[in-house]
Amino acid sequence: MAGIKGIYSNWHYCATEAELIRRFSEDRKWAYMDLLAVLVGVAGGLGAVIFRGFIQAVHDLFFNHLLTHAPSEYFIILLPVIGGLIVGPVVCCLAPEARGDGIPSVMEALQRRGGQIRKRVGFIIICASAITVGSGGSAGREGPIVQIGASFGSLIGQAARLGSRDMRLLTACGVAAGIAGTFNAPMGGAVFSMEVISRRFSSYDAVPILLSSVVGKAVASELINPVPDFINPIFVFNSSDLVLCFLLGPLFGFLAFLWVKSYYIVEDFFGWIPVPDKLKPAVGGLVAGISGLYFLNYGIMGVGYEGINLVFQMISSDPSNGLLLLLLVLTVLKVLATASTVGSGGSGGLFAPTLYIGSMLGAIFGILATRFFPGLITEPSAYGLLGMGAFFAGAARAPLTCIVMIPEMASSYNRLPPLIISCTLSYAVAQILLRGGSIYSIKLMRRGVYLDPLKPLLNRVPVKEAMHKDVVTVSSKMPVSEVRNRIARYNYTGFPVVDNGELAGVITFDDLREVPLNAQNETLVEEVATKNAIFVYPDQSVKYAMDLMYQNGIGRLPVVRENGPKELVGIITRSDAIQVYEKEAQL
Repeated sequence: MAGIKGIYSNWHYCATEAELIRRFSEDRKWAYMDLLAVLVGVAGGLGAVIFRGFIQAVHDLFFNHLLTHAPSEYFIILLPVIGGLIVGPVVCCLAPEARGDGIPSVMEALQRRGGQIRKRVGFIIICASAITVGSGGSAGREGPIVQIGASFGSLIGQAARLGSRDMRLLTACGVAAGIAGTFNAPMGGAVFSMEVISRRFSSYDAVPILLSSVVGKAVASELINPVPDFINPIFVFNSSDLVLCFLLGPLFGFLAFLWVKSYYIVEDFFGWIPVPDKLKPAVGGLVAGISGLYFLNYGIMGVGYEGINLVFQMISSDPSNGLLLLLLVLTVLKVLATASTVGSGGSGGLFAPTLYIGSMLGAIFGILATRFFPGLITEPSAYGLLGMGAFFAGAARAPLTCIVMIPEMASSYNRLPPLIISCTLSYAVAQILLRGGSIYSIKLMRRGVYLDPLKPLLNRVPVKEAMHKDVVTVSSKMPVSEVRNRIARYNYTGFPVVDNGELAGVITFDDLREVPLNAQNETLVEEVATKNAIFVYPDQSVKYAMDLMYQNGIGRLPVVRENGPKELVGIITRSDAIQVYEKEAQL
């Protein structure tokens, strides 16, 4: 018995010692990641400072030099056009990732490329976005700063030769540092990075992201004053505000839905017009210039914070009916100018314009509430801040970010209770209407890139290890009757449609059933096939492919080559995914 106890004691000692070694190794790695996160925070904070300085320099060049020597005051219309003529060729030729808002590109890099971002992207975005915003394009700094910070994090991660998981973490750290340095909101920057960009919360991620966020804010605060010049109206929370917030939240969720839809309608329009992509940012700049011609001091052109500041002052002085009409006009013009600037391919963010639109709508809500419920509201402009938070929470799927960031920006937490109600209700309504999407993720979903639901099973197994490379395809000009014959011959229920080596769609047995038998010889595949086929890339996970199939009720997904034309390289079926699961479960 003593011998058995001795053996057990030795085994228990060895197991404990091995556990201690493992924990020491993990703690050392975590400390190393924290150190790298601090370095990313410094880089992200400096990037935010440099970017803001570059924007100011471009703004001075366009508005203090070109405009002052212009032959007419109407020359202001051409300033964002000139900026677009510069940005368009630069972005199209050097870094397509810099087109539009940079946040979807960062989300895609985290999802599909393990956080890797091309080294040139950060520099191109600094230049392109500074020219877009500085020349008068209606766009925000925050989207580009997100991509700049993410680029720095990715660059440091690549230099340290980190794995994909740690690379994603450093990329998210860069995002937090950039946002914190811009808004002087370290908690808001960290929550934004986790809620909107990486879409995950964990203790392993939280500490490095918070470190980067705090360091980024500290670096920026030492060099500039990064706080937007918002007037912070006095806001005393009472029961009447509570009731009004239960009305404001759902209403702003619906308005956020309309804003997202309006933005993509304008973006689709610019995708449709027969103008070269290199020139489309100039066309968008023309719309922004016309929109801001008579409202130069109201923030229609550029970031727009000065317009928020001016409107808050005007409301505090005299919330008249004329001001109500002005706020409505500013809202419509900002929507049009922003959707045209960013939707046309100009480089800039949607963060600040969304805050601007939300603040105008919130101010309108406050003025109307004062009219209909006299005496209940002491400061209508305070609802501009509530509207700002609720509007962005619904549009960006970011209620926690707004709940944390708005009080940080306003240096006051007495707005927290009404802000929580407004943001959560707006988020809930917008999510129902947008079907789980956001102003950022919808761009990816429309390209067939769906964000992972963050279930880690088999994320390490890429599609290329499970797919079939020998694919039976059909052409769009083939008769439907021939497709029916191939279904009988191969016992498949559908085929990819390929023209000139590129994926043109998918046709299934269900599509064939809609064509009468006597018409199948004359009916071509292109007439019944699904044009916008959902597809995956070889490096995406099998888990992601399986979720995508179940979400859309399909049994197979074409696999196309990443970057460039949609060249078909394989196909993965639900059975392939199940086989991989069974194989992995036995390991």
